[in-house]
Amino acid sequence: MTGGEATQIDSDSVGCGRFGRDDLEMLAIAQSDPSAPVVDGIVEHLPKCPACCAVVDRIVADNAFLHELARAASRASDSRAAIARLEAQREDLAASGGPISGYRLGAEIHRGAQGAVFRAEQIATRRVCAVKMLLGGRFAGDRELIRFEREVEVVARLRHPAIVTLYESGVSRDGEPWFAMELVEGERLDDFVRAHFSPPRQVAQLLRQIADGIAYAHRRGVIHRDLKPGNIVVDAEGVPRVLDFGLARLQGGDAPAEVNSATTMAGEFVGTFAYAAPEQLAGDPGAVDSRCDLYALGVVFYQCLVGRRPFEGARSIAELVAQKTGSVPTRPSALNGAIDGDLDVITLRLLAADPARRYVTADALVEDLERFLDGRPILAREDSMAYVVRKTLRRHWIASSAAAALMATILISGVALAFAYANAQRQRVRSERTLASFRDAVGSVNPEASSGSASLSVEQFLELIEANSANELSSEPAVLAGVRDTIGIVHLGFEDAPRAERALSQALDERRRLYANGECSREEVAESLHNMGRVCILQRKLTEAEAFYREALAVRSDVFGERDPRTMLTARHLASCLRRENRLDEALALYDALEVRALDQSGYPALDLAAIRNGRAFIYQSRGELPRALSDFEDALDAIRGQLASDDYRVGRSLFNIASTQERLSMPVESLQNATQALEILRKRKGGDAATVVDVEKLIARLRSLPSIDPSVGPN
Repeated sequence: MTGGEATQIDSDSVGCGRFGRDDLEMLAIAQSDPSAPVVDGIVEHLPKCPACCAVVDRIVADNAFLHELARAASRASDSRAAIARLEAQREDLAASGGPISGYRLGAEIHRGAQGAVFRAEQIATRRVCAVKMLLGGRFAGDRELIRFEREVEVVARLRHPAIVTLYESGVSRDGEPWFAMELVEGERLDDFVRAHFSPPRQVAQLLRQIADGIAYAHRRGVIHRDLKPGNIVVDAEGVPRVLDFGLARLQGGDAPAEVNSATTMAGEFVGTFAYAAPEQLAGDPGAVDSRCDLYALGVVFYQCLVGRRPFEGARSIAELVAQKTGSVPTRPSALNGAIDGDLDVITLRLLAADPARRYVTADALVEDLERFLDGRPILAREDSMAYVVRKTLRRHWIASSAAAALMATILISGVALAFAYANAQRQRVRSERTLASFRDAVGSVNPEASSGSASLSVEQFLELIEANSANELSSEPAVLAGVRDTIGIVHLGFEDAPRAERALSQALDERRRLYANGECSREEVAESLHNMGRVCILQRKLTEAEAFYREALAVRSDVFGERDPRTMLTARHLASCLRRENRLDEALALYDALEVRALDQSGYPALDLAAIRNGRAFIYQSRGELPRALSDFEDALDAIRGQLASDDYRVGRSLFNIASTQERLSMPVESLQNATQALEILRKRKGGDAATVVDVEKLIARLRSLPSIDPSVGPN
C-alpha cells in the first residue's frame, strides 16, 4: 500500500458533512498531539456520529502506517550508509590482511536489521564461514551494541541441527564487533517450498525440524522474536536452519533483566509485522514470551501450506492488528484440498489471537507434528463453537482510533463481564446444588441429627448420595449423569453388580438423551458404554458386555484414534470379554496388537502395559501354557510395583494371579506365600464378602489341605 492509495481511500468520505476534511484530519492529529487546534463542537459531535468517527479512524490508521513507512525508510537509509562505510573500510584494509585477524572476507551475502553478513574464510583452517559485522560498527548506539553482543551470547549457547552454529567472536582491527558462524548455503524456506512443490506432509516435516530447534532454544531461555521465511534457510541436504538471532530475547532465571530492558522499550515494536503476534504488535515487552515465536511459526506454516500469509488483505497496520486480534484465518484446507484436517487444527492453534489458546510450548507443537507424521491422533482440538462465536462478535467491535478503541474496550469488557457473570452464576448455582446434595447426604448419617449410626455401610452411604443428588440436581441432568456414573464406578469397585448396574444404566440413558439434544459429548457416551460393559462382565453377561465394549470402542477409535490410552483400555476390556467367551485366538490377537501399539509409543503408561500382559497371561493359563502365563504375570507385577502402593488392589490381584498359576504348576509353598499376601491386601481393599476375596480364601484352603503344607501356616 502506498501513501497515494491511503489518500484515495480517505477522499471517498467526509463523514456526515457537518465538518470538513481538514477539521477531521486535525482531530485525528490531536489524538496523538494535544496541541493541535480543533474546531468548536467537533469533539462532542464525534461520539454521536458513526460516519465522522469512521473517517477519523481511517485517518489515524493511515497516519500510523505512513509514519511506520517513514521509520522503515529511515532505518533502511541508515543501513545503506553503514554498509557503505563498512564496505569502504573492508576494501581499505584488504591489502593489510583484512579487518579481522585470521579471516579473509569475501562478498556481502546478507544484511539484516542491525548487521551485514559476509562470506569469509578462516585462514588457519581454510574453513569457509560467514562473518557478521555490526552496522555502524564502533559508531553504533549503545542499544545496537548490546543487541549485537547479545546475539553472540545467544547463538553461542545453542547447539542444534536446526540452528546456525557460532564459531568465534571478537573486535576487528578498527574496533568493529564481529562474529564468525557456520555458513549455511541454500534457499529461503518459502522459496524452497515453492520451487520444490512441497506437499503438505513435507512442509509438516520441515516445520517439525524448525519447531524442534525453536523448542531447544526456548528450553535455554531464548526467544527468537523474528521468525520468518527469510530467517530460515533450507540447506543442500533439505535441512532447515534458523538464522539471525539479532532480535532474540533471553528469559528465565539466567536472563539478566538489564539486558532485555535495555534493548526493548515500552511502546517499541521489534520483529516483522506480518509474522508478529498480536501481543507483540502492542509494543509491551512484558507481554512477549515464547508463544510469540509459536504465532510466527503459525504464519510461516500457513504461508508454506497455501502460498500466502493468513492476513494479506490488511490495508494498514491498524487493520492488520484488528484482523490478527479479532479474526480467525481461513482454514488452510479450504485453500488447498490436499491439506489434512489435523494440519488445519495445528496451524490455527498456532495462530490463535489469545496466547493462552496456542500450544503451551514448542515441545507440545513438536509432539503434535510427530503424531501427525506418524499417523497418530494429535492432541490439539478445534475451537468450540462458543469460542468461534465470541471471536466473530469481537471482530466487529474492534476499532483503530484511540477514542473508538476506548469505547470498544468498555463494550467488550462489559459484554465479557456479563457473560462471565452469567456463567459464574450458573456455575455457582450448579456447584451449590452439587455441594448441597453431598452435604445433605453426609448430614443424613450424623448420629446426633439424623438416623445414622456407626454401622452404616459404604453402600448405604452411596445410596444416600445418589438419592439426594437425584433430588437436588434434577435441573442439571448432565451433572447428575456424572454423579451417577461416579457412584456406579465405586459400586463396581466393591463388586456390587446390582447397585452398579442401576447407577450406570441411568447415567448411560441420560447421556444418550443429552447427546441427541446436543448437550453431551460422544466421549461421555462412550465412557458410559465402557462402564456398562464392566458391569456385564461382573454379572457374567458376556454377550451384552461385548456389545457395549464394541460400541464404546467404535466411538473412542473415531474420536481419539486407535493409539489413545482410552481407546486401548476399551480394546483391552473387549479382549478380556472374548477370553471369557473362550474365543482365545481372537483375544490373543487383540492383546498382541495392543502390546505392539503400547511399545511403539514413548511414555506409554507402565500400568496399562502391565494390564495388557496380565490379560494375555490369562489366555496362556486357559490354554495350559502355564510357564508362559506365570512369566507374564510376574512381569506385570514387577511393572506395577514401581508405580503403586504396596497395598494397592492391583498388587493384590496380581499376587493372586501368580498364586493360582503356581498352584497349577505344583509350587504349593510359593503359591501359599503369594496368596497370603494377596488376601491381606484384598480384604483391606474389597472387604470380606467380595467375590475376589472369596476366591483367594478358597485357594488358600486348598493349599493348606495339601500333605506337603503345614496346616498352621497361613491366615485363619
